[in-house]
Amino acid sequence: MVTDAQINPPPGVQAGAVEGTSIGLRSVVGFLIFVELVSGIVQGFYPPLIPHLGSAVHVGGGELNWFSSVQLLAAAVSVPVVAKLGDMYGHRRLLRIAVAGVALGSLLIACSRSFPVMLAGRALQGPLAAWIALEVAIVRDKIGGDTARRSIGLLASALTAGAVIGALVSGPLDTHLGSLRLTLTVPAVLTGLCLLVTVCLIPESRSRATGRIDWAGVTGLATALVLVLLGLSQAAKAGWGSGRTLGPVAAGLVVLAVWVGWERRASEPLVDMRLFVRRAMWPAQVGALLFGVSLFGAQVPLATFLAANPHEAGYGFGLSSQSISYVLALNVLAAVVGAALYGGIARLAGMRGVLPLGLLVIVVSYAWLGFLHSDLWMILVAIPLAGFGTGLLLGGLPAYVSEVAPANQVGIASGTYSTIKVLGGSVASAVFGVLLATSVLSGTKIPALEGYVVVWFACAGTALLGVVTFLAGWATKGARADLSIS
Repeated sequence: MVTDAQINPPPGVQAGAVEGTSIGLRSVVGFLIFVELVSGIVQGFYPPLIPHLGSAVHVGGGELNWFSSVQLLAAAVSVPVVAKLGDMYGHRRLLRIAVAGVALGSLLIACSRSFPVMLAGRALQGPLAAWIALEVAIVRDKIGGDTARRSIGLLASALTAGAVIGALVSGPLDTHLGSLRLTLTVPAVLTGLCLLVTVCLIPESRSRATGRIDWAGVTGLATALVLVLLGLSQAAKAGWGSGRTLGPVAAGLVVLAVWVGWERRASEPLVDMRLFVRRAMWPAQVGALLFGVSLFGAQVPLATFLAANPHEAGYGFGLSSQSISYVLALNVLAAVVGAALYGGIARLAGMRGVLPLGLLVIVVSYAWLGFLHSDLWMILVAIPLAGFGTGLLLGGLPAYVSEVAPANQVGIASGTYSTIKVLGGSVASAVFGVLLATSVLSGTKIPALEGYVVVWFACAGTALLGVVTFLAGWATKGARADLSIS
């Protein structure tokens, strides 16, 4: 636990108190942990309800992936903007705005009666991914040294603990209430409480970065992602080789290439490409991209696989939303353990050991799923294994990025990490959705088993590529020495 005696206050400020307020620094960390706990609850709340959401708005298993993809797309675009604005105008101020957007989106989802309206609510939840970047920046502004590292670890643990709570309670709550709409109001209420906390109890950060927002970069990134995902959305109806599919995808890739060129030359880039050429930074950013594939891309397929009726599909277990909650909770519970233990493992193996280890565990878990998935016990072995590897990365990657980033770019570096992670997840989620929508049982909208197997092996393969990236990147001459984590 963080104590006031461990915190280094700014000059002229009484120890344990925030400048201009009577709130203790220990309390500030506690309030931030509460906000991140709610962030985790919201993120873990929806996956067990995915099959019921599809029934409520009359969409199939493949189309349901857009419930994840839209939120991730919004996150990929909004996170760097929110993080940069936080560096410029105050991290608390932008945290308030981000929380308000998520609260509004949660309310819209609860009230929605059609899939497009539900997707609009998910888009408003995009800034949820920026919360932890802003919180890390506030912690770094108020606290130094080992205590800051421990506090960041607690934020990561709160995120994963919240995801456990969300995954555990959403299914049983839906069963108990008997109303999906009433169940969906829970995230709206919780994020409303977070808004009160950020308005009344979180202090503003003191450091400020100068500059402006690269709105051309924002437009370019959004355009590229929308074109790519628009093309992918056409594949289910027009086919992978159709011009309706390939045209938008190709145009999106061209825009993305132009965007990268622009960002490299911009004096105030949306995403600082110099972060990707720093020997200490680029392996972590590429690793985050590949990590996002399994972290976000496999969420919806796993839920729909567990819910599938074995008599109709030939696979699955016909689980209720309550049972899915319990199964998915194993994943996030193991992630809590991984996030809590990453510091101790890093002391023994260094950051160059713990981050590849996390990805290697994910490789093993999804390869297991690819080969062994016919009995429920097989799923119950793979899911916690994947969760533990995920926890090591959720705890280790943000701490590593914040350590090696320049002091006045912690917010944007953390935001870039989050953007890259959700970018990998959004594209993977869209691709997996199209794959499951096009690989269906004859005369039905039920995805074929082969589609799920491809998804799981894709997650294992990208995680393995991440391991290679870390090992190769850190083996280069002049790479930064291992970080010592207390």
